[in-house]
Amino acid sequence: MKDNLDQVEADDTLLPDTVEAIWRDADFGAPVETALHRNVVLRAPEGFRQGRVAVATDALAPLSALGGQTWFREDSMSLRARGGVRVSAARHVIEARHDGAGLYGPATGRRLRTRVLWTAASKDGRLTEIWRVTDRAAIFAALGLDPERWAADMLAHRDAEAEPLMPTLDEPAMFSDPGDRDGWGAVWSDLIERAMEGAFGLIDDQYDPAADLALPGTAAQGARAARSFWLGLRAAFPSARFEIAHRMGVETALMPPRAALRWSLTGRHDGWGAFGAPTGAEVHLTGLSQAEFGPQGVRREWTLYDPGAVWMQILLGRG
Repeated sequence: MKDNLDQVEADDTLLPDTVEAIWRDADFGAPVETALHRNVVLRAPEGFRQGRVAVATDALAPLSALGGQTWFREDSMSLRARGGVRVSAARHVIEARHDGAGLYGPATGRRLRTRVLWTAASKDGRLTEIWRVTDRAAIFAALGLDPERWAADMLAHRDAEAEPLMPTLDEPAMFSDPGDRDGWGAVWSDLIERAMEGAFGLIDDQYDPAADLALPGTAAQGARAARSFWLGLRAAFPSARFEIAHRMGVETALMPPRAALRWSLTGRHDGWGAFGAPTGAEVHLTGLSQAEFGPQGVRREWTLYDPGAVWMQILLGRG
């Protein structure tokens, strides 16, 4: 890596170890005190949290609703960035049972499987900022919930701290470096940025024809499916500003080249697509993506955004 981004050991597990302790084990003792900065920030599509207590207690509602969780750590990667900051990405699959009333309505006892993507910045061994996206579409599908109706229920009972993440509710990131400029992160970032500007044919050329895709609520395969996903997202928000806030890429022994992106779409819901008829609502859609590369291009992709948070913003825009 160039531009002062030096690769570090792949076994840096500060991010996955910490999130597992808090969001899986509800351990609010040592992990919170030793691994989180006192002003740590958590950004997720469903809201903005700041401070150790706020971040730790964010785990309570999903843990109460979804019990008996089993976590599978699929991957983690880490790089040393400028100013002594370390940037990390991680990916988990979670199996759980909907055995508690609350976040997803009355308990149904149904089993479900979802995925969570994370990125983070840390300094001096403490996480300072965490970005998280949960595959809530998979949860909705498993529990038979309609995302629009769920969003309406959330808005009906919301409080000041239950607003979806929007620029007006956010604060400037402490770590704002765009990241990798000439590694695998830059390669994938350039592809997705150009595609979202209209060059969707590039996906056909730079994805493996048999690429495995894990997308919100679904699994798919092939370059055509990847193109359909990104094109459909752009179609719903044709005038929105697409921005990749951070990109990183790693090469480690016995692993394919990998990359992670943190991105957003900000603007009006002024097109037909995944969210129905255009409403003109102002929306800030945040997403995380990870990928592996092979001889024929992107061979695996994991991309998530939260349709529930998007519907909340659309409904707020309708008044």
